[in-house]
Formats: sequence, C-alpha cells, structure tokens
Amino acid sequence: MPRRELSGDQFEIRRRKEQLAFLVVKFLRASALFISIDAEFRRLAKEGNLAGGGLFVRIRTLAEGVFDLKEMAHFLFRTDPRAANGVKGASKTGSRTTHELLAGMKNSIESRAIDSYIGTGYHLLLILQESLYQIERYAPELEREKREISRILELSRTTGNAFSPEERAELERLQGLSELSVKFAAESEELALRVAERCEALFAGTAEVIRHFMASARDNEVLIQNLVQSRGLLEQVYGEGAAERIFSELCKGKGFTGRTGLERALNFARAKCGNITALKEA
Repeated sequence: MPRRELSGDQFEIRRRKEQLAFLVVKFLRASALFISIDAEFRRLAKEGNLAGGGLFVRIRTLAEGVFDLKEMAHFLFRTDPRAANGVKGASKTGSRTTHELLAGMKNSIESRAIDSYIGTGYHLLLILQESLYQIERYAPELEREKREISRILELSRTTGNAFSPEERAELERLQGLSELSVKFAAESEELALRVAERCEALFAGTAEVIRHFMASARDNEVLIQNLVQSRGLLEQVYGEGAAERIFSELCKGKGFTGRTGLERALNFARAKCGNITALKEA
C-alpha cells in the first residue's frame, strides 16, 4: 500500500511534535550534564581549587548544547506559541469553554517561561564560562608571580643587595599590578559562584516547568516514544522513581492501556509510532 503524503498542516503538526520531543530530551541531557558539573564545581570551590578543575571546557560544551536548545525554543514558542504541542488553529475566544481557555493560558504561560528560561540559562552559562576561563587561565600565573616577588624581596634581604631607587619603584609598581590582578581573579571567582547558583536554580525551575508542560502533550506520540527511550535521564533529572510518576501522569485517560505508567507509555508508542525498533528492548 503506497504511503500517504502528509498535507501542509499535517506536516507542520508532525514537525512541531518532533521538535518538542527533541527539545525535551535535549534539555534532559543538558540538565543531567549540569548536575554532574555542578557537583564537581561545588567540590572544587570547597577545596579552593577552581583554577585546577578543568571545568571551563565542560561548561563550554554545555553552553554550545544550550544554544541549540535556545534556537529550538525560538522555533517552537515564538513562531506560533499556540502550536507548541503540535496543535494548530485555536478557536476564537468567544467560542471556547472555560476549560479550553485555561488550557490555552497554561500552554501560553509555560511556553513563554521555557523560552525565557532557556535563553537566560544560555547567557548565564556564557558568563560562567568566561569566569572559569579567567580563573583557570590566570590564577596559576598570579600565584607564580606572587611567589617570585616574595623570593626576590627575601633574596635582597638575606644578601644585603639593596635595590636602587629606580628598582625599588619598579618593584612596588609590579607589586601593585600583581595585587590588582589578584583582586580581579577573586572577583571572577565570586562571580562564578554566584552565577553557578543562578544556573542551578534556573535548570531546576526549567525542569519543573517542562514537566508540567509535557502533561499538555500527552497525545504527542513522538514525545512519549523519546521519553520511554530516555528513562534514565528522567531519573537523573527528576529523581529516583520519577520516570514511572511522569509516565503515569502523561499516559492516563482514554487511549492508554496497561497497568503501570511505563507499560501504558510503551503500548501507546508502539500503537502510534512508525519506527518502534528501539522500543523492542525497552
């Protein structure tokens, strides 16, 4: 039987379903990566060793991924926010029920929040990236400079080899420059600590909004399939047992069969999706 071609509207709905599924899974990956980086960041900060942690490269990689997320969110939520869950053609306000109005408001507010949070998170990660670069690149050199100045002063004292007035003035100027650089490095570390805390709160807040937003997309078979294949990420981001709770919330009501949330999600994806090869093992 020949494959039926999708109409323009059907293709657009399908594309938005796919983009939403990809955005959610990509966010889960980014969030899991940030959780890992944040734990290492806290450990290094407690030890006073942010300069030697090598976190700059990991944050840069994370920021690059969140940039892609930002672009996906713009496509989904700025071109037509009403269609974010793969539904187009909202009816006029006058003919809509209060339930439809509430659902529309939920979709609009959550869409805006996700778009805004992801964009803000990206820019915060850039600040954190630059702060860590300053710390990792220059802090070790500043420590060497301080030690060298101290060594020169101690050598002059023990050998009795006094500096000329010009040399003394030059040394004082270099000391002042070194102290100023140390001050800037300390400010970079303070900024990194503050921004890391904001990133932690923002990732957690975004994860919570996305969890509620997914409830409005329970008819999105592409999302359900991708979530089934990403159960481990759900556990990492939302905690132990979260996958079953989320599937139970998403896969309830008519159209879902099974005893557990995961079973209902699997049955729904197998019935609705064309490519279910990856679901066989699951």
